[in-house]
Amino acid sequence: MPLYPADFDIKRKLKIGQDYEVEIKNPRNLGFHKKFFALLNIGQENTQLDMPFDAYRRYITIKAGYYNAYQTPKGLYYDAKSISFASMTQEEFEDVYSRVLDKIIEDIGADKKDIEEMLIEFM
Repeated sequence: MPLYPADFDIKRKLKIGQDYEVEIKNPRNLGFHKKFFALLNIGQENTQLDMPFDAYRRYITIKAGYYNAYQTPKGLYYDAKSISFASMTQEEFEDVYSRVLDKIIEDIGADKKDIEEMLIEFM
């Protein structure tokens, strides 16, 4: 069964009895991905730190422990890992969300209930 209506035309051209190779994917939840970015926006808008959104996103992701570290002549360089759909499963993404939520709570001095209320208003 096609996942999206746009796939129906392609799928109905398949012949019964013909062999096909398929790739099975468990897609990430787009709504949860949007919620993650809403969470980051809330953090960035309420932080005492003065930095643009993308810098805050990398900063808080690294603080949550989701980074790669590289040795350089001047010491360790930390780089936030990608949260792209291709780079992790939904379960891994939920773990990153939880860890980032904890760090945003610490950063802005709010509790989880406050953040959840802000998310509802933000979305």
